Amino acid sequence: MLRIDPSTKELVEVSATTLTEANIMERDGLQNAIIGSWEAFCNELGYEELFLIGSEIVPHDSCDDRIDILALGRNGCPVVFELKRHKHKLQLLQALSYAAMVSHWDAQRFLERLGAKKDEAAEELKSLLNDDDFQLDTPKIVLIAESFDPEVILAADWLSSEFGVPVSAFAVAVTDHKGETLISIDQKFPLPGVEDVYVRRGHRIGSGPNTTTWEEALKSVSFSFAARAVEIFRRRSDGSPHRRAFPSIYAGTPLGRMSIAFKRNYLKVYTAKQSPEAEKALRNGLGDVVPFKKWGGETTANSGFTFTIETEAQFEKFLSAVGETKE
Repeated sequence: MLRIDPSTKELVEVSATTLTEANIMERDGLQNAIIGSWEAFCNELGYEELFLIGSEIVPHDSCDDRIDILALGRNGCPVVFELKRHKHKLQLLQALSYAAMVSHWDAQRFLERLGAKKDEAAEELKSLLNDDDFQLDTPKIVLIAESFDPEVILAADWLSSEFGVPVSAFAVAVTDHKGETLISIDQKFPLPGVEDVYVRRGHRIGSGPNTTTWEEALKSVSFSFAARAVEIFRRRSDGSPHRRAFPSIYAGTPLGRMSIAFKRNYLKVYTAKQSPEAEKALRNGLGDVVPFKKWGGETTANSGFTFTIETEAQFEKFLSAVGETKE
Protein backbone atom coordinates (compact mmCIF):
# COMPACT_ATOMS: atom_id res chain seq x y z
CA MET A 1 0.00 0.00 0.00
CA LEU A 2 1.22 3.49 -0.87
CA ARG A 3 0.33 6.92 0.49
CA ILE A 4 0.94 10.38 -0.93
CA ASP A 5 3.27 12.52 1.15
CA PRO A 6 1.50 15.92 1.23
CA SER A 7 4.78 17.85 1.51
CA THR A 8 6.84 16.13 -1.18
CA LYS A 9 3.92 14.89 -3.33
CA GLU A 10 5.72 11.55 -3.54
CA LEU A 11 4.41 8.05 -3.07
CA VAL A 12 5.60 6.53 0.18
CA GLU A 13 5.33 2.87 1.09
CA VAL A 14 3.15 2.17 4.10
CA SER A 15 4.46 -0.45 6.50
CA ALA A 16 2.76 -3.80 5.90
CA THR A 17 2.25 -6.23 8.74
CA THR A 18 0.30 -9.42 9.44
CA LEU A 19 -2.64 -10.32 11.62
CA THR A 20 -0.25 -12.18 13.92
CA GLU A 21 2.19 -9.27 14.19
CA ALA A 22 -0.73 -6.91 14.82
CA ASN A 23 -1.87 -9.27 17.58
CA ILE A 24 -5.23 -9.78 15.87
CA MET A 25 -6.43 -13.20 16.92
CA GLU A 26 -8.74 -15.29 14.76
CA ARG A 27 -11.65 -15.32 17.19
CA ASP A 28 -11.06 -12.59 19.77
CA GLY A 29 -9.78 -10.10 17.21
CA LEU A 30 -10.91 -10.52 13.61
CA GLN A 31 -14.16 -12.39 14.26
CA ASN A 32 -15.36 -10.03 16.98
CA ALA A 33 -14.44 -6.99 14.87
CA ILE A 34 -16.48 -8.33 11.97
CA ILE A 35 -19.52 -9.00 14.14
CA GLY A 36 -19.24 -5.60 15.81
CA SER A 37 -19.29 -3.80 12.45
CA TRP A 38 -21.46 -6.18 10.47
CA GLU A 39 -23.01 -3.77 7.97
CA ALA A 40 -19.68 -2.10 7.18
CA PHE A 41 -18.07 -5.51 6.71
CA CYS A 42 -20.80 -6.73 4.35
CA ASN A 43 -20.60 -3.50 2.37
CA GLU A 44 -16.84 -3.94 2.03
CA LEU A 45 -17.32 -7.47 0.67
CA GLY A 46 -19.96 -6.31 -1.79
CA TYR A 47 -22.98 -8.05 -0.24
CA GLU A 48 -26.21 -6.11 -0.45
CA GLU A 49 -27.85 -7.40 2.71
CA LEU A 50 -27.07 -10.25 5.07
CA PHE A 51 -28.77 -10.96 8.38
CA LEU A 52 -26.31 -12.03 11.04
CA ILE A 53 -27.37 -15.28 12.70
CA GLY A 54 -24.41 -15.51 15.05
CA SER A 55 -20.90 -16.83 15.64
CA GLU A 56 -19.42 -20.05 16.99
CA ILE A 57 -22.49 -21.98 15.88
CA VAL A 58 -22.69 -25.77 16.08
CA PRO A 59 -23.96 -26.86 12.63
CA HIS A 60 -25.10 -30.35 13.64
CA ASP A 61 -25.75 -32.25 16.86
CA SER A 62 -23.11 -34.83 15.91
CA CYS A 63 -20.42 -32.18 15.43
CA ASP A 64 -18.23 -30.53 18.07
CA ASP A 65 -16.79 -27.97 15.63
CA ARG A 66 -18.34 -24.56 15.19
CA ILE A 67 -19.08 -22.23 12.29
CA ASP A 68 -17.10 -19.01 12.72
CA ILE A 69 -19.95 -16.82 11.45
CA LEU A 70 -23.32 -17.74 9.98
CA ALA A 71 -25.58 -15.33 8.10
CA LEU A 72 -28.76 -15.53 6.03
CA GLY A 73 -29.66 -13.50 2.96
CA ARG A 74 -33.06 -12.01 2.26
CA ASN A 75 -33.20 -14.44 -0.65
CA GLY A 76 -33.08 -17.37 1.77
CA CYS A 77 -29.46 -18.24 1.11
CA PRO A 78 -27.40 -19.16 4.21
CA VAL A 79 -23.79 -17.92 4.16
CA VAL A 80 -21.07 -19.82 6.00
CA PHE A 81 -18.00 -17.70 6.86
CA GLU A 82 -14.78 -19.56 7.62
CA LEU A 83 -11.99 -17.37 9.02
CA LYS A 84 -8.27 -18.16 9.14
CA ARG A 85 -5.37 -15.90 10.04
CA HIS A 86 -2.99 -17.81 7.75
CA LYS A 87 -3.53 -19.79 4.58
CA HIS A 88 -4.81 -23.30 5.30
CA LYS A 89 -5.25 -26.10 2.77
CA LEU A 90 -8.24 -27.51 4.65
CA GLN A 91 -10.13 -24.22 5.00
CA LEU A 92 -12.47 -24.92 2.07
CA LEU A 93 -13.05 -28.53 3.14
CA GLN A 94 -14.00 -27.36 6.62
CA ALA A 95 -16.41 -24.77 5.23
CA LEU A 96 -17.92 -27.32 2.82
CA SER A 97 -18.72 -29.70 5.65
CA TYR A 98 -20.41 -26.90 7.60
CA ALA A 99 -22.39 -25.79 4.53
CA ALA A 100 -23.54 -29.38 3.96
CA MET A 101 -24.84 -29.54 7.54
CA VAL A 102 -26.56 -26.14 7.32
CA SER A 103 -28.25 -27.22 4.07
CA HIS A 104 -30.44 -29.50 6.22
CA TRP A 105 -31.59 -26.68 8.49
CA ASP A 106 -35.18 -25.52 8.29
CA ALA A 107 -36.64 -22.16 9.24
CA GLN A 108 -37.29 -23.32 12.79
CA ARG A 109 -33.60 -24.10 13.30
CA PHE A 110 -32.65 -20.59 12.24
CA LEU A 111 -35.31 -19.15 14.54
CA GLU A 112 -33.88 -21.14 17.43
CA ARG A 113 -30.41 -19.76 16.71
CA LEU A 114 -31.75 -16.21 16.73
CA GLY A 115 -33.19 -16.92 20.16
CA ALA A 116 -34.05 -13.84 22.19
CA LYS A 117 -32.39 -11.29 19.90
CA LYS A 118 -34.58 -8.18 19.76
CA ASP A 119 -32.70 -5.81 17.44
CA GLU A 120 -34.39 -4.57 14.28
CA ALA A 121 -32.56 -6.93 11.93
CA ALA A 122 -33.34 -9.98 14.07
CA GLU A 123 -37.01 -9.04 14.34
CA GLU A 124 -37.26 -8.60 10.58
CA LEU A 125 -35.55 -11.93 9.91
CA LYS A 126 -37.86 -13.67 12.38
CA SER A 127 -40.80 -12.22 10.48
CA LEU A 128 -39.42 -13.53 7.18
CA LEU A 129 -38.67 -16.98 8.59
CA ASN A 130 -42.18 -17.26 10.01
CA ASP A 131 -43.65 -16.68 6.55
CA ASP A 132 -44.71 -20.04 5.08
CA ASP A 133 -43.57 -18.90 1.64
CA PHE A 134 -40.02 -18.05 2.70
CA GLN A 135 -37.77 -20.68 1.13
CA LEU A 136 -34.23 -21.58 2.14
CA ASP A 137 -31.68 -21.91 -0.63
CA THR A 138 -28.35 -23.72 -1.03
CA PRO A 139 -25.71 -22.30 1.35
CA LYS A 140 -22.88 -20.10 0.13
CA ILE A 141 -19.32 -20.30 1.41
CA VAL A 142 -17.13 -17.27 2.16
CA LEU A 143 -13.47 -17.81 3.02
CA ILE A 144 -11.53 -15.08 4.83
CA ALA A 145 -7.73 -15.31 5.29
CA GLU A 146 -4.51 -13.39 4.70
CA SER A 147 -3.77 -15.61 1.69
CA PHE A 148 -4.86 -18.86 0.09
CA ASP A 149 -3.07 -21.97 -1.11
CA PRO A 150 -3.48 -22.63 -4.86
CA GLU A 151 -5.26 -25.86 -3.97
CA VAL A 152 -8.03 -23.89 -2.24
CA ILE A 153 -8.66 -21.55 -5.17
CA LEU A 154 -8.45 -24.33 -7.77
CA ALA A 155 -10.87 -26.46 -5.77
CA ALA A 156 -13.24 -23.50 -5.40
CA ASP A 157 -13.09 -22.93 -9.16
CA TRP A 158 -13.88 -26.58 -9.87
CA LEU A 159 -16.74 -26.73 -7.38
CA SER A 160 -18.23 -23.49 -8.71
CA SER A 161 -17.92 -24.10 -12.42
CA GLU A 162 -18.71 -27.83 -12.49
CA PHE A 163 -21.20 -28.23 -9.66
CA GLY A 164 -22.53 -24.73 -9.00
CA VAL A 165 -21.29 -24.58 -5.40
CA PRO A 166 -21.14 -20.84 -4.56
CA VAL A 167 -17.71 -20.11 -3.04
CA SER A 168 -16.01 -16.74 -2.51
CA ALA A 169 -12.56 -16.05 -1.09
CA PHE A 170 -11.37 -12.71 0.32
CA ALA A 171 -7.81 -11.91 1.35
CA VAL A 172 -7.23 -9.62 4.34
CA ALA A 173 -4.21 -7.31 4.24
CA VAL A 174 -3.02 -5.49 7.36
CA THR A 175 -1.15 -2.18 7.37
CA ASP A 176 0.33 -0.26 10.28
CA HIS A 177 0.06 3.50 9.79
CA LYS A 178 0.72 6.09 12.48
CA GLY A 179 -0.20 3.69 15.24
CA GLU A 180 -3.44 2.60 13.57
CA THR A 181 -4.07 -0.87 12.18
CA LEU A 182 -5.66 -0.59 8.74
CA ILE A 183 -7.31 -3.57 7.07
CA SER A 184 -8.08 -3.90 3.38
CA ILE A 185 -10.09 -6.73 1.80
CA ASP A 186 -9.40 -8.05 -1.70
CA GLN A 187 -11.62 -10.58 -3.47
CA LYS A 188 -9.48 -13.46 -4.76
CA PHE A 189 -12.28 -15.71 -6.01
CA PRO A 190 -14.32 -15.43 -8.12
CA LEU A 191 -12.51 -12.66 -9.94
CA PRO A 192 -14.53 -9.40 -10.04
CA GLY A 193 -16.45 -9.07 -13.28
CA VAL A 194 -16.78 -12.79 -14.01
CA GLU A 195 -19.22 -13.74 -11.26
CA ASP A 196 -21.81 -14.79 -13.82
CA VAL A 197 -19.59 -17.75 -14.69
CA TYR A 198 -20.20 -19.16 -11.23
CA VAL A 199 -23.96 -18.79 -10.90
CA ARG A 200 -25.42 -21.80 -9.14
CA ARG A 201 -27.17 -24.25 -11.49
CA GLY A 202 -29.22 -26.00 -8.83
CA HIS A 203 -32.83 -25.70 -7.78
CA ARG A 204 -34.48 -24.07 -4.85
CA ILE A 205 -35.41 -26.01 -1.75
CA GLY A 206 -39.11 -26.12 -1.09
CA SER A 207 -42.19 -26.78 -3.18
CA GLY A 208 -45.17 -24.97 -4.51
CA PRO A 209 -45.59 -21.34 -5.54
CA ASN A 210 -45.25 -18.39 -3.19
CA THR A 211 -48.66 -17.23 -2.06
CA THR A 212 -47.76 -14.28 0.17
CA THR A 213 -49.34 -11.07 -1.11
CA TRP A 214 -48.01 -7.54 -0.75
CA GLU A 215 -51.03 -6.78 1.42
CA GLU A 216 -49.88 -9.46 3.85
CA ALA A 217 -46.23 -8.41 3.60
CA LEU A 218 -47.06 -4.82 4.50
CA LYS A 219 -48.46 -5.94 7.86
CA SER A 220 -44.82 -6.19 9.02
CA VAL A 221 -43.98 -2.66 7.82
CA SER A 222 -44.86 0.50 9.73
CA PHE A 223 -43.66 3.56 7.75
CA SER A 224 -46.40 5.77 6.34
CA PHE A 225 -45.63 5.62 2.62
CA ALA A 226 -45.10 1.83 2.38
CA ALA A 227 -48.37 1.00 0.63
CA ARG A 228 -47.91 3.83 -1.85
CA ALA A 229 -44.36 2.67 -2.54
CA VAL A 230 -45.58 -0.85 -3.33
CA GLU A 231 -48.26 0.53 -5.64
CA ILE A 232 -45.71 2.61 -7.55
CA PHE A 233 -43.02 -0.08 -7.74
CA ARG A 234 -45.47 -2.73 -8.94
CA ARG A 235 -46.07 -0.71 -12.09
CA ARG A 236 -42.58 -1.85 -13.09
CA SER A 237 -42.13 -5.19 -11.30
CA ASP A 238 -44.21 -7.60 -9.22
CA GLY A 239 -41.34 -7.92 -6.77
CA SER A 240 -41.09 -10.61 -4.09
CA PRO A 241 -43.66 -10.01 -1.34
CA HIS A 242 -42.50 -13.03 0.69
CA ARG A 243 -39.06 -11.37 0.88
CA ARG A 244 -40.59 -7.88 1.14
CA ALA A 245 -38.33 -6.71 -1.68
CA PHE A 246 -38.08 -5.64 -5.31
CA PRO A 247 -34.79 -7.40 -6.22
CA SER A 248 -34.30 -5.71 -9.60
CA ILE A 249 -36.05 -2.50 -10.55
CA TYR A 250 -35.49 0.84 -12.29
CA ALA A 251 -32.98 -0.37 -14.88
CA GLY A 252 -32.70 2.28 -17.57
CA THR A 253 -33.53 5.16 -15.23
CA PRO A 254 -31.01 7.90 -14.28
CA LEU A 255 -30.02 6.00 -11.10
CA GLY A 256 -29.77 2.62 -12.83
CA ARG A 257 -30.82 -0.86 -11.72
CA MET A 258 -31.26 -1.32 -7.99
CA SER A 259 -32.82 -3.53 -5.34
CA ILE A 260 -35.25 -2.16 -2.75
CA ALA A 261 -36.07 -3.89 0.53
CA PHE A 262 -38.94 -2.97 2.83
CA LYS A 263 -37.54 -2.79 6.35
CA ARG A 264 -39.84 -2.23 9.29
CA ASN A 265 -39.32 1.56 9.45
CA TYR A 266 -37.77 2.49 6.10
CA LEU A 267 -36.77 1.45 2.60
CA LYS A 268 -33.24 0.13 2.06
CA VAL A 269 -31.89 0.69 -1.45
CA TYR A 270 -28.83 -0.82 -3.13
CA THR A 271 -27.78 0.37 -6.57
CA ALA A 272 -25.90 -2.01 -8.86
CA LYS A 273 -23.19 0.23 -10.26
CA GLN A 274 -20.31 2.09 -8.60
CA SER A 275 -18.62 4.61 -10.87
CA PRO A 276 -17.99 8.37 -10.97
CA GLU A 277 -20.91 8.70 -13.37
CA ALA A 278 -23.23 6.73 -11.09
CA GLU A 279 -22.16 8.80 -8.08
CA LYS A 280 -22.78 12.02 -10.00
CA ALA A 281 -26.25 10.80 -11.00
CA LEU A 282 -27.05 10.08 -7.36
CA ARG A 283 -25.83 13.48 -6.20
CA ASN A 284 -27.80 15.24 -8.92
CA GLY A 285 -30.92 13.19 -8.25
CA LEU A 286 -30.94 12.93 -4.46
CA GLY A 287 -29.06 16.09 -3.48
CA ASP A 288 -28.63 16.55 0.26
CA VAL A 289 -32.06 15.06 1.01
CA VAL A 290 -30.99 11.42 0.83
CA PRO A 291 -27.41 10.67 1.98
CA PHE A 292 -25.77 7.64 0.39
CA LYS A 293 -22.58 5.63 0.77
CA LYS A 294 -20.63 3.00 -1.15
CA TRP A 295 -20.95 -0.74 -0.80
CA GLY A 296 -18.42 -3.13 -2.35
CA GLY A 297 -15.61 -1.76 -4.47
CA GLU A 298 -13.18 -2.36 -7.33
CA THR A 299 -11.90 -5.58 -5.77
CA THR A 300 -15.33 -7.18 -5.22
CA ALA A 301 -17.62 -8.91 -7.69
CA ASN A 302 -20.53 -6.63 -6.81
CA SER A 303 -20.61 -2.98 -5.84
CA GLY A 304 -22.74 0.13 -5.89
CA PHE A 305 -24.22 2.70 -3.54
CA THR A 306 -26.69 2.24 -0.71
CA PHE A 307 -29.10 4.56 1.09
CA THR A 308 -32.22 4.52 3.24
CA ILE A 309 -35.53 6.30 2.63
CA GLU A 310 -37.19 7.12 5.93
CA THR A 311 -39.44 10.12 5.30
CA GLU A 312 -42.09 11.23 2.83
CA ALA A 313 -39.79 14.02 1.65
CA GLN A 314 -36.99 11.58 0.93
CA PHE A 315 -39.39 9.28 -0.91
CA GLU A 316 -40.62 12.14 -3.10
CA LYS A 317 -37.01 13.06 -3.89
CA PHE A 318 -36.25 9.46 -4.79
CA LEU A 319 -39.30 9.19 -7.08
CA SER A 320 -38.23 12.31 -8.90
CA ALA A 321 -34.68 10.96 -9.26
CA VAL A 322 -35.84 7.72 -10.94
CA GLY A 323 -38.20 9.58 -13.23
CA GLU A 324 -41.53 8.68 -11.66
CA THR A 325 -44.14 11.24 -12.67
CA LYS A 326 -46.44 12.94 -10.19
CA GLU A 327 -49.61 11.02 -9.47
